[in-house]
Amino acid sequence: MEYSSDGGLVMPERLRTSRKIAKGRRTQFTGQFTFGPDEGRTMDIESHTELCTALVTIARPDVVGLENQVPFEWVTPNGKTATHHFDFRVLMADGSRRAIMVKSEYRRRQLEVQQELAQVAAQVTPEFADEVIIMTERDLDPVELFNAEMMHEMRRPDPEADAAARRLMGEMVASAQIQDLVDAIGLGARGFRAIVRLLRSHELKLVIKVAIAHEAYVRRRISK
Repeated sequence: MEYSSDGGLVMPERLRTSRKIAKGRRTQFTGQFTFGPDEGRTMDIESHTELCTALVTIARPDVVGLENQVPFEWVTPNGKTATHHFDFRVLMADGSRRAIMVKSEYRRRQLEVQQELAQVAAQVTPEFADEVIIMTERDLDPVELFNAEMMHEMRRPDPEADAAARRLMGEMVASAQIQDLVDAIGLGARGFRAIVRLLRSHELKLVIKVAIAHEAYVRRRISK
């Protein structure tokens, strides 16, 4: 979250797309979430699976950017031009881009949907994306989603606790249990949240893939 020179809050930039998402539907999950450096951007979403996919995606260390509702022109079997809006396009640290289609597993299994998605994907060129991925709720790893949700929930900075956690991290020479780090910070739950933020910024990493908890072990991420 950013502040202006006079101490006021600077509202996040709302990402504008060519496809408007109708929010407030009684029969469908819709909403928006804030993300990016200093929580400076707000993105609309129109399903719970979209939200979960976005949270998991931005939590990965090899992801540096995320766009939503990205239009792509394609040619239908009858020769007409149509526009498909990819739910997300992800910019990776190596410069490659991944276009993501988010569907419910029920919809993905429908033959007509499968055929259309395959036709769209077949026409994607490297200028638009290097890879096309279809995501459903079945593709979301429960542990990865749990951790992504926790990191997003605890993203708000706490300068005192964050500084203490970062000083302690600088002294680490081996892996350590999160509870031991929290005890050393001495700020209770604030220390735990600070450790989660270091995981979110990828300054720390889990030793093995487990849910973030006091019993989990972490280590410093080694820069390449």
